[in-house]
Amino acid sequence: MPQNNTNQPDKSWLDLQFNDIDRKVIKKPDQIEIDTKHYDSLINPDDILDRIKGSMFGLALGDALGAHVEFRPQSYLIANPVTDLVGGGT
Repeated sequence: MPQNNTNQPDKSWLDLQFNDIDRKVIKKPDQIEIDTKHYDSLINPDDILDRIKGSMFGLALGDALGAHVEFRPQSYLIANPVTDLVGGGT
């Protein structure tokens, strides 16, 4: 019988969801229901603006550097940091 591997209360949305009482038939992705009980504890009103700003900053930075650092290993980027963005792209 499949087990739920998450013992942490704030990760309950990762737990398996079943179609039957015997817990033998796992729900397909289109059958999964996400309720507010799964994410209310993850939302801290004080952090919402910080999360939005971080997402926008990450999006802008990733978009600007994407073509220049794509498929490069970290060791290459440390040895050859991007100092100037000149044309190019994909």
